[in-house]
Amino acid sequence: MADDGSGDVPGEWDITDEEIDSWFEELEAVDQAAADYLAERVDGLGDEVGEEDARWLDALAETIAPDDEPDEDRELDDLEIETMSAVAALQHADWLGLALGVVDRGPGSALDPEAVLADVNALEEIEGEIDDPEGFLEVLAAALSHLTPQWRELGVLDADDRTTARGVWGLPRALYRLWNAA
Repeated sequence: MADDGSGDVPGEWDITDEEIDSWFEELEAVDQAAADYLAERVDGLGDEVGEEDARWLDALAETIAPDDEPDEDRELDDLEIETMSAVAALQHADWLGLALGVVDRGPGSALDPEAVLADVNALEEIEGEIDDPEGFLEVLAAALSHLTPQWRELGVLDADDRTTARGVWGLPRALYRLWNAA
């Protein structure tokens, strides 16, 4: 492609405001469908929570979908970039499997990639399948290695990296808060 020097993007890359709006609407619809799916399977997700619990859920949601870019003054090493990218690569179905699996197994259960893979595969009414289970396990392992210290600090996991009662309660609620537009 030749650059005409105008700074304009070639015609095939022209994206209209309507197209951008449509993409955002599609993303919001996927978020809402995931929130609805969770709400059908976990009682009380939409219930009001106290101010302290709301702040805690917001902190937990921030580990799942950070609002900000990493601190520019802090240089990230390759491993940290890889693990942060793994968290960002997780799809709605992956988070649904993780959260519903934690709820099903309850407090004291391990949160490991193999369990999450089984939970994702067990989701009802979710289309698609994991094409590369080994690759998926690698991504999950990297994502969990990034999340585990944060979740331990928040009390989602205990010192032995087992889910706590607060974690079982909070993971689906944090996701619901992220995805629910209502």
